[in-house]
Amino acid sequence: MTTTARPAGMRPPRKGAAMKPLTRRVIGTINFAEAVLALVGLVAAYGIAERLVSAQEVVGPGDVVTRTVRWWGPDFTTTLNMSLLIVGAAAGAVGSVIHQSMVFAQRAGLETLERGFVWWYLLRPVWSALLGSVVVVAVNTGLISIGDETTSTAGVTVLVMMGCLAGLFTDQAMRRLRPMLGATPPEDTQVPDKETNPVEDQR
Repeated sequence: MTTTARPAGMRPPRKGAAMKPLTRRVIGTINFAEAVLALVGLVAAYGIAERLVSAQEVVGPGDVVTRTVRWWGPDFTTTLNMSLLIVGAAAGAVGSVIHQSMVFAQRAGLETLERGFVWWYLLRPVWSALLGSVVVVAVNTGLISIGDETTSTAGVTVLVMMGCLAGLFTDQAMRRLRPMLGATPPEDTQVPDKETNPVEDQR
């Protein structure tokens, strides 16, 4: 049996109470519902952004095109930049659902789901949606500048990819930001996909 040296100051993995079967089913159902809602939201947001890009290119950079969005809730008017925020949030949520559903399925199969990570499964899409919006706005402002006369709708696809990547790697991004924000050091916190695998511990 081989052992791996642990960096100085790093705490050993903490093993919490197992997740109850009912909680496991609820989290699985919520993950599935989030996946459907995130995909529908991304398709809708992408369509709105594409139409606004086309309309903005017709009127030129001097005018701001708006579009009224009608859905199940209250109608609202959006501009191109506002639609990109929605695209980033939807793409970030899609990326988050991809990641956390894979983690959930793997750990459910290994029966290593822990009750202490329930809120991680519930809140991660929210973090990823917010981070996706910020990343999309930052990339659009600095690199792509969607909305001017030289930009095609292909730029929206690039922003969707960036938002999705932000959702996939939300934990890694936040882990790198914690030291700058003066928060808890990364080695003192864990997420489900970084915990020690019980199967590997027996090797």
